Amino acid sequence: MYDFHCHSLASDGQLSPVALVELAASHGVEWLALTDHDTHAGLDEAAAACRQRGMRLIAGAEWSLLHDKREYHVLGLGVDPAAQAICQLEQAQQNARRERARLIGQRLDKAANMTGSYAKACQLANTEAPGRPWFARVLMAENRVRDMTHAFNRFLKKGQSAFVATPWASIEQGIQVIKQAGGVAVLAHPQHYSLTRTKLFRLLGDFKRLGGEGMEVAMPNLTPHQHQLLHQACQHFDLLASGGSDFHSPEQKWLTLGRLPAVDKALVPIWHRWR
Repeated sequence: MYDFHCHSLASDGQLSPVALVELAASHGVEWLALTDHDTHAGLDEAAAACRQRGMRLIAGAEWSLLHDKREYHVLGLGVDPAAQAICQLEQAQQNARRERARLIGQRLDKAANMTGSYAKACQLANTEAPGRPWFARVLMAENRVRDMTHAFNRFLKKGQSAFVATPWASIEQGIQVIKQAGGVAVLAHPQHYSLTRTKLFRLLGDFKRLGGEGMEVAMPNLTPHQHQLLHQACQHFDLLASGGSDFHSPEQKWLTLGRLPAVDKALVPIWHRWR
C-alpha cells in the first residue's frame, strides 16, 4: 500500500513527521512520500521513523508554482533534498511564504478586528511562514468564524479581504529544479483546479512539454467522471500515474492514509520508477 501525498507539522499538517509515519504504518502503508508545502524540513524525522517500521520513504515536497497567471501545485518526488538547486528553490519559496504570511496577518488584524494575527499563527505553526490553515485556526480560536471552511470563505480564499497572492516560481522553473535534483515532477490533484476537459488537456500539454512526468489520478472522493477523465488524460499524455490522500489531519474523517482507488492497468504507476 502506498500514499505519495501527505503533510506534517513541517508545513500545514497537524501531526509531527514521526506521528504521521506511525499513523500511516497503522493503516498498512508501505511506501510513503512526505510532501510538505515548499519544504523538506520534516524528511529526516520521517526517514528515521520509516526505517524503524520497515517502510520506504520517498523524499518529496509540494511546490506552489505559477503558470499563465494561475497557481498550480506540483509534487517533486524522489528528489535529493540536499541538491543545491532544490535548496535554493526552497529558500526562495519560504521567503515568499513568510512575506505572504505577514501581509495576511496585517489584513486579518484589520478585517477581523484582531491584534497580532501573524504572531499567533507563527506560534501555532512553530514557523515564521505559516500557511493559511494556521490563520484559519487563529480565527477559530478568536471566535471570528465557525470552522475552517467559514474562515476561508469569509477571509482567506481568493477574492476575500485577507487573501494575498504570492510571487511563486514558475511551473517551468519548478519542474527544472525537481529534475536537476533527480526527482519526478507530478501535477497534484488536477481535479481541484475546476478545469474543463479542454483546459486540463492544454495544461497537461504544457506540463509535459516543460518536463513534467506524472500526475495524480488515485485520490479519495473522486466522482466517476473525474476518475475517468484523469485516467484518460494520464494515458493520453503518457504520464506516470501517482496518487495520495493529501492528508493533513486526523480531523479529516473522510481521508485515510493509503486508502486510494486502484490505478487503471493501462497506466504506468510512478512507483515503477523507484523499483
